Amino acid sequence: MSLSVNPFQKGVKRVGLAVVIFGACLVLAGLAFAFSPVALAFLSTPPGGNMYSEGGGGGGAAIWLMILTLPIGASVAMFGLVTMVGGVISTLRMKLPSAQEDLVTRKRMLGHRAIALVALLPLSLLVSPIIAFVLGNMVIGGYSGVISFFVIVAMQIVAGVFAIYFAIKSQKTVLIAILSALALLCLTGSYFMSILVYGMRIIT
Repeated sequence: MSLSVNPFQKGVKRVGLAVVIFGACLVLAGLAFAFSPVALAFLSTPPGGNMYSEGGGGGGAAIWLMILTLPIGASVAMFGLVTMVGGVISTLRMKLPSAQEDLVTRKRMLGHRAIALVALLPLSLLVSPIIAFVLGNMVIGGYSGVISFFVIVAMQIVAGVFAIYFAIKSQKTVLIAILSALALLCLTGSYFMSILVYGMRIIT
Protein backbone atom coordinates (compact mmCIF):
# COMPACT_ATOMS: atom_id res chain seq x y z
CA MET A 1 0.00 0.00 0.00
CA SER A 2 1.40 3.35 -1.10
CA LEU A 3 1.49 6.17 1.44
CA SER A 4 2.83 8.73 -1.06
CA VAL A 5 1.27 12.18 -0.61
CA ASN A 6 2.45 13.51 -4.00
CA PRO A 7 -0.67 13.69 -6.22
CA PHE A 8 1.39 14.24 -9.39
CA GLN A 9 3.88 11.40 -8.99
CA LYS A 10 4.07 9.43 -12.24
CA GLY A 11 3.26 5.74 -12.17
CA VAL A 12 1.70 5.88 -8.71
CA LYS A 13 -2.06 5.76 -8.25
CA ARG A 14 -3.41 8.57 -6.12
CA VAL A 15 -4.81 7.23 -2.86
CA GLY A 16 -5.63 8.67 0.53
CA LEU A 17 -3.95 11.95 1.35
CA ALA A 18 -2.68 12.35 -2.22
CA VAL A 19 -6.30 12.52 -3.42
CA VAL A 20 -7.03 15.15 -0.79
CA ILE A 21 -4.10 17.27 -1.97
CA PHE A 22 -5.20 16.85 -5.61
CA GLY A 23 -8.71 17.99 -4.68
CA ALA A 24 -7.23 20.99 -2.86
CA CYS A 25 -5.35 21.95 -6.03
CA LEU A 26 -8.64 21.83 -7.96
CA VAL A 27 -10.34 24.03 -5.37
CA LEU A 28 -7.58 26.63 -5.57
CA ALA A 29 -7.57 26.50 -9.38
CA GLY A 30 -11.36 26.94 -9.45
CA LEU A 31 -11.19 29.94 -7.11
CA ALA A 32 -8.38 31.50 -9.15
CA PHE A 33 -10.38 31.11 -12.36
CA ALA A 34 -13.59 32.39 -10.75
CA PHE A 35 -11.95 35.66 -9.72
CA SER A 36 -9.48 35.99 -12.60
CA PRO A 37 -11.48 38.90 -14.14
CA VAL A 38 -10.74 40.96 -11.02
CA ALA A 39 -7.02 40.42 -11.58
CA LEU A 40 -7.48 41.23 -15.28
CA ALA A 41 -9.29 44.46 -14.39
CA PHE A 42 -6.50 45.40 -11.99
CA LEU A 43 -3.74 44.69 -14.51
CA SER A 44 -5.50 46.51 -17.34
CA THR A 45 -6.05 49.66 -15.29
CA PRO A 46 -3.34 52.32 -15.68
CA PRO A 47 -1.65 53.76 -12.58
CA GLY A 48 -3.99 56.09 -10.74
CA GLY A 49 -7.06 54.73 -12.53
CA ASN A 50 -10.14 53.09 -11.05
CA MET A 51 -10.17 49.34 -11.71
CA TYR A 52 -13.95 49.27 -11.24
CA SER A 53 -14.57 51.96 -13.85
CA GLU A 54 -15.73 50.74 -17.27
CA GLY A 55 -14.57 53.90 -19.00
CA GLY A 56 -11.85 56.51 -18.79
CA GLY A 57 -9.02 54.02 -18.85
CA GLY A 58 -10.42 51.74 -16.15
CA GLY A 59 -10.49 47.98 -16.56
CA GLY A 60 -13.86 47.46 -14.90
CA ALA A 61 -15.41 46.01 -18.04
CA ALA A 62 -13.36 42.85 -17.49
CA ILE A 63 -15.24 42.20 -14.25
CA TRP A 64 -18.34 41.38 -16.32
CA LEU A 65 -16.52 38.21 -17.34
CA MET A 66 -17.32 36.91 -13.85
CA ILE A 67 -20.79 36.11 -15.16
CA LEU A 68 -18.99 33.29 -16.97
CA THR A 69 -16.00 32.58 -14.75
CA LEU A 70 -17.79 32.57 -11.39
CA PRO A 71 -20.18 29.64 -12.04
CA ILE A 72 -17.49 27.65 -13.89
CA GLY A 73 -14.86 28.33 -11.24
CA ALA A 74 -17.32 27.54 -8.47
CA SER A 75 -18.18 24.26 -10.19
CA VAL A 76 -14.50 23.30 -10.43
CA ALA A 77 -13.97 24.27 -6.81
CA MET A 78 -17.02 22.25 -5.79
CA PHE A 79 -15.72 19.25 -7.74
CA GLY A 80 -12.37 19.68 -6.00
CA LEU A 81 -14.11 19.79 -2.63
CA VAL A 82 -16.02 16.59 -3.48
CA THR A 83 -12.71 15.02 -4.57
CA MET A 84 -11.21 16.02 -1.24
CA VAL A 85 -14.12 14.44 0.61
CA GLY A 86 -13.58 11.26 -1.42
CA GLY A 87 -9.90 11.35 -0.51
CA VAL A 88 -10.74 11.80 3.16
CA ILE A 89 -13.10 8.81 3.02
CA SER A 90 -10.36 6.78 1.29
CA THR A 91 -7.85 7.80 3.94
CA LEU A 92 -10.22 6.91 6.76
CA ARG A 93 -10.99 3.52 5.23
CA MET A 94 -7.34 2.48 4.97
CA LYS A 95 -6.72 -0.36 7.40
CA LEU A 96 -4.48 0.63 10.26
CA PRO A 97 -1.80 -1.85 11.31
CA SER A 98 -1.79 -2.66 14.97
CA ALA A 99 0.82 -1.14 17.26
CA GLN A 100 2.46 -4.56 17.50
CA GLU A 101 2.61 -4.99 13.70
CA ASP A 102 4.02 -1.58 12.70
CA LEU A 103 3.78 1.29 15.18
CA VAL A 104 5.57 3.80 12.90
CA THR A 105 3.21 3.20 9.96
CA ARG A 106 0.22 3.29 12.29
CA LYS A 107 1.18 6.72 13.64
CA ARG A 108 1.89 7.97 10.13
CA MET A 109 -1.52 6.84 8.88
CA LEU A 110 -3.23 8.43 11.87
CA GLY A 111 -1.37 11.63 11.05
CA HIS A 112 -2.57 11.37 7.43
CA ARG A 113 -6.14 11.01 8.66
CA ALA A 114 -5.82 14.13 10.80
CA ILE A 115 -4.22 16.17 8.01
CA ALA A 116 -6.77 14.99 5.43
CA LEU A 117 -9.66 16.08 7.64
CA VAL A 118 -8.21 19.42 8.65
CA ALA A 119 -7.35 20.21 5.00
CA LEU A 120 -11.08 20.46 4.34
CA LEU A 121 -11.49 23.37 6.72
CA PRO A 122 -9.69 26.36 5.16
CA LEU A 123 -10.69 25.46 1.60
CA SER A 124 -14.33 24.85 2.47
CA LEU A 125 -14.25 28.17 4.33
CA LEU A 126 -13.25 29.90 1.07
CA VAL A 127 -15.62 27.92 -1.12
CA SER A 128 -18.79 27.96 1.01
CA PRO A 129 -19.92 31.58 0.37
CA ILE A 130 -19.20 31.23 -3.37
CA ILE A 131 -21.18 28.02 -3.66
CA ALA A 132 -23.98 29.55 -1.60
CA PHE A 133 -24.09 32.60 -3.88
CA VAL A 134 -24.03 30.61 -7.12
CA LEU A 135 -26.69 28.12 -5.99
CA GLY A 136 -28.88 30.72 -4.31
CA ASN A 137 -28.74 33.43 -6.96
CA MET A 138 -27.53 31.97 -10.25
CA VAL A 139 -28.52 28.30 -10.45
CA ILE A 140 -31.27 26.91 -8.21
CA GLY A 141 -32.46 29.81 -6.09
CA GLY A 142 -34.72 29.66 -3.05
CA TYR A 143 -33.13 28.28 0.09
CA SER A 144 -30.49 26.24 -1.75
CA GLY A 145 -27.79 28.73 -0.81
CA VAL A 146 -28.73 28.66 2.88
CA ILE A 147 -28.84 24.86 2.94
CA SER A 148 -25.51 24.42 1.12
CA PHE A 149 -23.79 26.93 3.40
CA PHE A 150 -24.84 25.24 6.63
CA VAL A 151 -24.16 21.76 5.26
CA ILE A 152 -20.58 22.85 4.62
CA VAL A 153 -20.34 24.41 8.11
CA ALA A 154 -21.59 21.15 9.64
CA MET A 155 -18.93 19.28 7.67
CA GLN A 156 -16.31 21.67 9.02
CA ILE A 157 -17.32 21.04 12.63
CA VAL A 158 -17.31 17.26 12.24
CA ALA A 159 -14.01 17.29 10.33
CA GLY A 160 -12.37 19.56 12.91
CA VAL A 161 -13.36 17.37 15.84
CA PHE A 162 -12.16 14.15 14.22
CA ALA A 163 -8.95 15.79 12.94
CA ILE A 164 -7.99 16.70 16.50
CA TYR A 165 -8.97 13.19 17.67
CA PHE A 166 -6.72 11.46 15.10
CA ALA A 167 -3.88 13.91 15.78
CA ILE A 168 -4.05 12.98 19.47
CA LYS A 169 -4.08 9.27 18.58
CA SER A 170 -0.95 9.77 16.44
CA GLN A 171 0.88 10.97 19.57
CA LYS A 172 2.68 13.68 17.59
CA THR A 173 2.79 16.77 19.78
CA VAL A 174 3.62 19.25 17.01
CA LEU A 175 0.88 17.87 14.77
CA ILE A 176 -1.64 18.08 17.61
CA ALA A 177 -0.76 21.72 18.30
CA ILE A 178 -0.79 22.82 14.65
CA LEU A 179 -3.97 21.02 13.63
CA SER A 180 -5.84 22.05 16.79
CA ALA A 181 -4.95 25.70 16.21
CA LEU A 182 -5.87 25.48 12.52
CA ALA A 183 -9.19 23.76 13.25
CA LEU A 184 -10.18 26.32 15.87
CA LEU A 185 -9.10 29.20 13.62
CA CYS A 186 -11.15 27.89 10.68
CA LEU A 187 -14.23 27.24 12.80
CA THR A 188 -13.97 30.76 14.18
CA GLY A 189 -13.68 31.99 10.60
CA SER A 190 -16.83 30.05 9.68
CA TYR A 191 -18.71 31.80 12.46
CA PHE A 192 -17.70 35.25 11.26
CA MET A 193 -18.25 34.21 7.64
CA SER A 194 -21.85 33.30 8.48
CA ILE A 195 -22.35 36.79 9.88
CA LEU A 196 -20.82 38.31 6.72
CA VAL A 197 -22.89 36.10 4.43
CA TYR A 198 -26.14 37.10 6.11
CA GLY A 199 -25.06 40.72 6.25
CA MET A 200 -24.43 40.80 2.50
CA ARG A 201 -27.54 38.70 1.84
CA ILE A 202 -25.73 36.60 -0.71
CA ILE A 203 -27.52 33.35 0.10
CA THR A 204 -31.10 34.57 0.03
